[in-house]
Amino acid sequence: MSEPDAIEAGSDYSRFTNAAIGDGTLIEPDVAVGFRYHKDCGPARIGSHCILRKGTIIYGDVTIGDYFQSGHYVVIRAKVEIGDYCTVLNHSALEGLVRMGDGVRIMSHCYIPSRTWFGNHVFVGPGVTFLNDRLPGRVEEMETPRGAVIEDDVMIGGGSVIMAGIRIGEMSFIAAGAVVTRDLPKESFAAGVPALARPLPEKLRMRNNRRLTIQPVDLWHPRTADLRSQDWPPGWPE
Repeated sequence: MSEPDAIEAGSDYSRFTNAAIGDGTLIEPDVAVGFRYHKDCGPARIGSHCILRKGTIIYGDVTIGDYFQSGHYVVIRAKVEIGDYCTVLNHSALEGLVRMGDGVRIMSHCYIPSRTWFGNHVFVGPGVTFLNDRLPGRVEEMETPRGAVIEDDVMIGGGSVIMAGIRIGEMSFIAAGAVVTRDLPKESFAAGVPALARPLPEKLRMRNNRRLTIQPVDLWHPRTADLRSQDWPPGWPE
């Protein structure tokens, strides 16, 4: 790569003194892993075959599984636990004390506050905001903030808002732009402001496609075998 602004992901982990990083993980320049937010914090632990892109900051006391992918300028604060095959894309923030199962994909510009819990194979569209306090700063006795619980195989459309302390049941589908203010039972379809829930229509009554939630590489991964495969679909406008 001869261009002066080219970025090449590498596997030299020696600059990360507060981290344990698995084999085959690629790290671009300007990435912080194991950021020492406190003198007593522990290391960050990153699995194998991950890619961490420019601008990513991962605090100490974070544990991430294999095949994780970060976008640019992702922030993952302390005491986050992430399973295998998870993705957090550009300019998204996890504010610490977040749990994710396997195959959780967080798209760009998402905000996830502390004490938010995700099951397995959850998809979160771009620009989704999760909250963890319904009356922030306006009560005499402030309770511990609690985020949402998102069960397995939930699909959340872009631009949605998920209120504090609610539970979204397994296989539910949240339409883009919805504001979810109350618990949703398993296999709900929710749309609107505030979101109204009804049973899933038959065409959506299935689990999230594993080709979406289990991706060893993404569109622009340096190990993509053939870049010609990433192009306009046949028949689209030229």
